[in-house]
Amino acid sequence: MKKILTMALLSLSLVSCDLTNVVDLPPKYQADLDGAITTPAAVELALNGVYQQLPGDVSNVIYPTVSGSFKSGAMTRPKKFTMGNAVYYTERYLPLLNYSDATEWTSDYAMIKNANFLEIAVNRMSDGDFSGNRRQEVLGEIAYLRAFAYFRILNHFCEFWNENSEYGVVFRNEPPSVSNAPMTRSLVKDSYEYILNEIETAIEKAPAYSKISQANKQAAKALKAKVLFFAQRYAEAINAVDDAIDTNSQLPDPSYGNIFDNFNSTKEIYFARVFDANDAGRSMRSSAFGNSPNKNQGFWGPSENFIEFVGDDPRTSAIYRNVDSLSINRNAEILYDYKTVRKVWNPADNMPVIYSRAAELYLIKAESLYRTGASISECYKPIEQIRNRAGAVVQLPATRQELEDAIFSEWMIEMSFENWHEWFAMIRFAGYENPDFSRLLAMNADLKDAYDTEYEASEAQGQKYYQRIIDRRIDAIPSAEISANLLCKQNPGYN
Repeated sequence: MKKILTMALLSLSLVSCDLTNVVDLPPKYQADLDGAITTPAAVELALNGVYQQLPGDVSNVIYPTVSGSFKSGAMTRPKKFTMGNAVYYTERYLPLLNYSDATEWTSDYAMIKNANFLEIAVNRMSDGDFSGNRRQEVLGEIAYLRAFAYFRILNHFCEFWNENSEYGVVFRNEPPSVSNAPMTRSLVKDSYEYILNEIETAIEKAPAYSKISQANKQAAKALKAKVLFFAQRYAEAINAVDDAIDTNSQLPDPSYGNIFDNFNSTKEIYFARVFDANDAGRSMRSSAFGNSPNKNQGFWGPSENFIEFVGDDPRTSAIYRNVDSLSINRNAEILYDYKTVRKVWNPADNMPVIYSRAAELYLIKAESLYRTGASISECYKPIEQIRNRAGAVVQLPATRQELEDAIFSEWMIEMSFENWHEWFAMIRFAGYENPDFSRLLAMNADLKDAYDTEYEASEAQGQKYYQRIIDRRIDAIPSAEISANLLCKQNPGYN
């Protein structure tokens, strides 16, 4: 496997570059693809190289997986832990919304760049060069991966809730050069339309579902529903969900825990980044979430507020695991019976990074129905299916406020520690106009303490800090991009 991936990356090295440093490169940077990728075998190797850019790579995968969990307050590390940094120093700053990282920006644009180059090469070939329909399938996979990457940029770095905003993505769909390095940001509306067009191509051309590590039609249908949902086009999102799955039926996997322990056999996951045991070890997930005999793993876990929020929900056995003992300082003090996140790291050390699964579609439908004014019973049906699968208590909400709380709770519990779901739930349920972050402050103890300190100093300081929270719903555009691309505006609140 390593040999194949190495060859793929070597193939792409002919045409790869660092977007953020493009203006410093000489004219030879404008690569000539003639002769670089001319056979189906070379195409497959290069396609592997595109997949290798999925956020994040083996050395930092835990960052894009759980940063949103830290920001929401659902994840923390032991307060008593003082022995330097557990894994990354960012764990100190994420809960305070005081850190923006270029990891995902860099990975997503690298995926877009390599997908663009590969598409050029594939378009120079004919269907007859490939076996069966494979050339069209490759074009479908490319379209999915490009849509996937742009959408991640849109909802992490752009004002995705406002289609009229000028703070959309920077489109880089041409071979990069010195002349096109400076580029303005698109309107958010245009960002959505481009992504949705790419998804339609993926739905038409991508291969049918066969394995979770390959882009496929089912994953494309699920991504379409999610994009429409984030765009607040809720009626269309409902239709997209119904086109992808029957939410009146039971979820594809009857066991919640099986999704994470036996991911290669579950039908729940549509698309994921899969690491083998060696890759996962290098990613440091075992350091963050493991349980080693020498007491030096399992530093990250659910916060006390999150544990209280989840209560005795039956899914806790799949979400948490106990770390029997943990060294927490240089005096060899030991912390006992600490909880870490089970669903992110299993004993085989081969957990996937899950980007898309069926339960997310059920939740998208429930929330979309709620936001379009559907009846309580209709909105609750998808939630009921999720809770039935979990073995949790099913109780129809009596009021719309209870319904909202029920939907929010299911997002927080069912999708916990899976690529930022908790953070985006906090943003949506706060509202986009004059947001109410009471849920966020109730969960994120560090952020609440910081806010309270500012408010106690003066009401003006408290209001300023609250505006800071509003501004930091999205991350800053990385400084390397801003420095190299003077036409790219920084997000409000970061200047």
